[in-house]
Amino acid sequence: MPNTDPGNIICAGLSCLDLQLVGCTQSGSDEAIERYDEAVHCAGGSASMSGTTLALLLRSSDDKEKHAENVHILTKIGPDFAGNTLLEFYQRAGASTNLVLTDSAAHTSMAILPVYKNGKRGCFVNLACNDGFTSDELLKQVDHAAESIGSTTRAFLFGYPHLMPKMQGETLKSMLRDARQRLSSGGSCVLMGVDLNGVDGSDASAAREVLIPALSEIDVLHLNEDEAMVLSSSDNKVKSGDVTANDISPQLLSQISSFHELGCAVVLLSLGSKGSFVSVTADSQRLQQLSSTLSDSLSPAISQWTPGSQVRIPAFQISHGKVNANGAGDALFSGFCLAASSWGCALERRLSRVEEWKVTPHVAGTFASLVAWQRCDAITRDGNGMRSAEELMELICDGYLPDALEEIGGSSI
Repeated sequence: MPNTDPGNIICAGLSCLDLQLVGCTQSGSDEAIERYDEAVHCAGGSASMSGTTLALLLRSSDDKEKHAENVHILTKIGPDFAGNTLLEFYQRAGASTNLVLTDSAAHTSMAILPVYKNGKRGCFVNLACNDGFTSDELLKQVDHAAESIGSTTRAFLFGYPHLMPKMQGETLKSMLRDARQRLSSGGSCVLMGVDLNGVDGSDASAAREVLIPALSEIDVLHLNEDEAMVLSSSDNKVKSGDVTANDISPQLLSQISSFHELGCAVVLLSLGSKGSFVSVTADSQRLQQLSSTLSDSLSPAISQWTPGSQVRIPAFQISHGKVNANGAGDALFSGFCLAASSWGCALERRLSRVEEWKVTPHVAGTFASLVAWQRCDAITRDGNGMRSAEELMELICDGYLPDALEEIGGSSI
């Protein structure tokens, strides 16, 4: 019998209250008076964006007030307007706030985000209590989760270590290892995902020291092209037109390979309007480590993936043109990790028609691209008219996908 017990997903790490200045002009002059259409608050940062995205996706198709899965946000806030507003956003999306840590001596982080008319954005942030958020504080909340949430934890998603000074390097590694151990129960295996942002290109050595020691504990690493190049250990420059069949430069492929060699199971590379690139380690034993000791239903889908797989995934068009790309990377990351977790395995059994259907790297990547597509759509990003996670998977299963922004070659689903 398939396991029908709803699972838990914990979205941890950085949070801030974003003030989006939507529809900003961009003249190119530092002292120009720019205009914007409206000012909108939203829950920002990795923990907030991933948590609210998944909570909205995992509402039951039959009853939008009920959730088929439980999403918990684990972050640190202060007892102030920004913190209270974040809690309201979490609750409105349907995410649990039981793991949110409130520090009476801290201030909640805030960010100002000019969202330009072309869909791109800027960012001005005061990290506030994120600067002092420690691994001991986080693991204390993990212990609370292990004791209180009961059912299986499918995934633990963390971001952004380069902006979390108390959780970097060896400390990040031990935090991820301890969180996995404390959340694993009944033979289940928790997928550990890490989302990057704020990687400082001015000191590549320091940027590498934040991440490299922890790679062996990371099952899914999400980053973009610029971040990958900052973290590259190679001094070779990319030559114009020097790309592979996947439209990925040899230097990027080499850097991705080095992440795998250091223990990372899967790399999800954001390519902006060009979509994304998924790379699976060639080490079969690393993938087998993610298999449940008791049941396939408790194993992440990632554990069944073909070692060495690599695939390009397109981004999808928003036909009406109303785009807000704030949180696109977090949506791509959280959607991918959801599909790659044991939720993906559970859905395989429900969606298999006549032939066996599997959540492959291509399916997980396409699902993630659809999640980002809905999040970048200014109409659906907050839940209005948003398809559920299962409905998005059904689109993939049935072959009904939006038009791609750029047509690419790649493996079939």
